Amino acid sequence: MKAKKAICTTVSLIVLATAAVGCAGTKEPNASKNVNQGTDNNNAAVDNDGAANTGDKVKVKFAGWGDPSEKQVFDQLIKDFETKNPTIDVEYMHMPADYVGKMNTMLAGGTAPDVLYVPDGDFGRWVSAGLLMPIDNYVESSNIDIGDMWESGLKRYKYDGKKTGEGELYALPKDIGPIVLYYNKELFDAAGVPYPSAENPMTFDELLETAKLLTKDENGDGKPEQYGMGPAWWEGWIWGNGGKILSDDRKEFMMHEKAATDALQFAADLRNKHGVSPDTRALQAMNDGQMFETGKLAMMQQGRWMVPTYRKLDFDWDVAPNPTNGQWDGHSGSVGLGIYSKTANADAAFKLVEYLGGPEGQKLQSEMGFAIPSFKSMANSDVFLQPGQKPEHAEVFVKAAEVQKPGPWTNLPNAKWWDTLNQNLAQVWDGRKTAEALMNELKPEIDKLIKEGNPKLFE
Repeated sequence: MKAKKAICTTVSLIVLATAAVGCAGTKEPNASKNVNQGTDNNNAAVDNDGAANTGDKVKVKFAGWGDPSEKQVFDQLIKDFETKNPTIDVEYMHMPADYVGKMNTMLAGGTAPDVLYVPDGDFGRWVSAGLLMPIDNYVESSNIDIGDMWESGLKRYKYDGKKTGEGELYALPKDIGPIVLYYNKELFDAAGVPYPSAENPMTFDELLETAKLLTKDENGDGKPEQYGMGPAWWEGWIWGNGGKILSDDRKEFMMHEKAATDALQFAADLRNKHGVSPDTRALQAMNDGQMFETGKLAMMQQGRWMVPTYRKLDFDWDVAPNPTNGQWDGHSGSVGLGIYSKTANADAAFKLVEYLGGPEGQKLQSEMGFAIPSFKSMANSDVFLQPGQKPEHAEVFVKAAEVQKPGPWTNLPNAKWWDTLNQNLAQVWDGRKTAEALMNELKPEIDKLIKEGNPKLFE
């Protein structure tokens, strides 16, 4: 899932998943129950295919991003969709760079495409501003079995007028991207270290000991030629240690509590105290993805979207559960397929969303290797597991998708609190402040931002 931004630098640690890293036919839908069905926004009659009764084709504009391999998949999907829906012409607007910035401009100017990628981190802001169309009635009239879809994927695109995660559905997941531990099997073999279990997550202590055995500083200059562990995707570590980021009602910042600060401090100590993870200087020279790909990093956290790239590597690798101090835990990212609230072609737009987010679209994305299908039954089949291809333990992604939570940046419509947190975390990563001191210092400010940015939650 290229939508989500990979952790490649220390800066990425600070802004983890504020975008997205970032990262799979159906029958024709029945007549929609949506109140707009039968008319477009200009009150022109529309037939069951979404085409105006003038006999002209309906043009649906669709915007997304992705690298060339993802674009190739969607070019193929759109061609197939148009063949099966001859009254609909899709204009594919591929935006490989600054997608959110460009889309913000288009949304503000009233020129947004009919169907658009919706990063889960931007969903709350867009939906609370009335920019996305609810699709529950369309989904109910379609042949999509939402009971077979990952609940954690669906709920992040719901909004009840006060908070996300509940209420009406405004997008179908294009994908879901749980975070897992990638590891270089050849470096483990060379060090005589057993591979991580595919069933049981390593504890923090086990992770540290393993990372120490895999960190190599041959000349003793304090700059390892090989690191044991990459930068931490720390959100899941807090949950995996029994901590909270927000209170259950989402009205209060909770990272000042011991379980959270202990996990955050452990993540920082891997680099500053134990030297088993690259620091800022090392990451400026070569990011963690490059380190892993060149055999200079034994373990790193990433999403499924890296599989097509890593299948081209000349060494053996596999995946394991995200490290925790208990049960499986962590966070996943996602990108949704939404419909612009001012679309003039709602019926035709949903047909495209249904196709891309339904079994046919999900199957093709899964076969390319970079996405976990939104349908649980498909994820547990050879379409996704792909026996004989790396990773050997692809089922780790499936288990992770079952248990991992939406990233905390999805929890509230206004995420300024999250931006403020991440802007300050460098002080912990660089060892200038302890996690306990910084979280206690930030709590009053972040609590204030939560309340000011999300007043409806407090009504």
